[in-house]
Amino acid sequence: MAADLFLQLGQVSPLVLGAVGIWVALLNQRRQLNAQMFVEFSGRFQEILRLFPTQAWLANRNPSQPLPPSSQELTDCTLYCIQFIADAYHLHKGGFISKNIWTLWEREIKRTLSGPVFRREWAGVEAEFDHDRQFLQYIEKLIR
Repeated sequence: MAADLFLQLGQVSPLVLGAVGIWVALLNQRRQLNAQMFVEFSGRFQEILRLFPTQAWLANRNPSQPLPPSSQELTDCTLYCIQFIADAYHLHKGGFISKNIWTLWEREIKRTLSGPVFRREWAGVEAEFDHDRQFLQYIEKLIR
């Protein structure tokens, strides 16, 4: 009886250890993917930030700064930023960005979009996203 029990445990143990090993490997892969995505998106954001006119970015963050006049450059940069946000949003909705990373990013997205420059420029780029009602509603919620 005891010998049968040890034999059965001996047969099941490798399966359990294998399953645990696969589970740990998948967790590590997901963490690595999230870290890689964070680095990639941070790099993309830095590129967009370099394109954005400094005075406009500062005015968007600090209400005491005067708003720069609207320009094609500012509208283009706003479009790039919103497209960047759309990419991150869709990856999050698809489950490719962890909740922790998304929470961190979303706080900054909201802070940026609720600034006066983005609220003003949104009217000029909104039509580019009218194919995605859910994303439009999300952006509208953040801007207000």
